[in-house]
Amino acid sequence: MNANQKIVDIWLIYNCLHCEETWNYPIISRVNVNKIDSLEHQKFMNNDLETIWQYAFQINQLRKLCHDVNTDIRYELRKDMLDSTSDGITIKIRCKYDFGLRVDKFIAEIFNISRSKVNKMVQDDMFLLNPDISVKKKIIDDLQVTVIGDWYKAML
Repeated sequence: MNANQKIVDIWLIYNCLHCEETWNYPIISRVNVNKIDSLEHQKFMNNDLETIWQYAFQINQLRKLCHDVNTDIRYELRKDMLDSTSDGITIKIRCKYDFGLRVDKFIAEIFNISRSKVNKMVQDDMFLLNPDISVKKKIIDDLQVTVIGDWYKAML
């Protein structure tokens, strides 16, 4: 964060893994401090990690400013208690940040099947998504994937 009297600039500083050069990702540029939400301003002043991560994962915004955005982000898949019934299970997805992971790729990874098989199974109504989005869309927080049948038991 940089301020010149009442005018503020806020940016994230990225460091290239290959050449170690830095690049500033502008979040707020040349804005009067009175025009910034006071709570958000305080978060920036405190280098609030949650706020930083929210901006760091705005992939589409980053792409407008830098062509070399690496979207091959490592993530951890944690399998906690699943809600299951005799005729299926519901998987609840927690994903705070949009890092470009598609629903079909996620499902394929969980069950160790191909994405084409996932798409065929979706056509056969073997997966239900809540909210009702396409499996070709990006993962969203609080997405629920209900798996119909018991075919998955040998795969988990």
